[in-house]
Amino acid sequence: MILKDYVHRPDADSRSEETCAEAATRLRNAFKNNEDVLLLNDIRMPYSEERTINIDQVVIHSYGITLISSRAIYGKIEVNYRGDWSRNVKGREIAMQNPVELYKHLSKNLRENLTENLDVLLTRSKGSQRTFENMPIDVLFIQALKSSILGTGINQSNIIFVEALTQSINRTFVAYKKREFQMYGGLDTFKISQSDMYAIANFLMGNEIDRSSYPDSDEQTTSQVSVPAIVGRPGIIRAHSTLPVKIIKGRDIKPSKKL
Repeated sequence: MILKDYVHRPDADSRSEETCAEAATRLRNAFKNNEDVLLLNDIRMPYSEERTINIDQVVIHSYGITLISSRAIYGKIEVNYRGDWSRNVKGREIAMQNPVELYKHLSKNLRENLTENLDVLLTRSKGSQRTFENMPIDVLFIQALKSSILGTGINQSNIIFVEALTQSINRTFVAYKKREFQMYGGLDTFKISQSDMYAIANFLMGNEIDRSSYPDSDEQTTSQVSVPAIVGRPGIIRAHSTLPVKIIKGRDIKPSKKL
């Protein structure tokens, strides 16, 4: 579902804006009818007390959040041995902020901001309050066509071309979904309801959080819901004895008779 659409930025470099528009179009086509995914374009997030950073695309799904930078990587980019990034502009090396470190800091700030508003963003699950501590925050960087990144020690696993964007997000979503059913019955898997997804999305957009207008949450909040048992459905019944536990001592054990 698209909650905040892409808007062209005439002040941005034409190459970066073309890549951002292509990313927004591909995401729209892939997820506009998908109720398990919410898409936000151009979200301002705090970097420091005096500065905010524009996140080109934010994808919220039931297993976490993906931040996408689709405007930063274009042209000829070099990274030196100190990790400093620069872009070649008409033969001149112009220093640029390291986008990888930038988004690491933004991810940390995002988790802290969500945690500070935990009570209004996450519903209770089985009577206990969940947290954002284990929520995956993934980051993807879109490299513009006819651009290059030169340097050693660069982790390019999350730097992709726009053609692979939706496939990468789908692959991540499926991986989290498989983990839910494979690892300890999903006990260590972070998962939120649609109501929580809409609450987080409106929080990021600066809108009022009104759960009455969101899809119904599948989580229990204040009261337990009694569900009748389905007749004929196999299951495991746990029985607890009320009789005292009898302790058998070693001296009371007699060897059995040989046949």
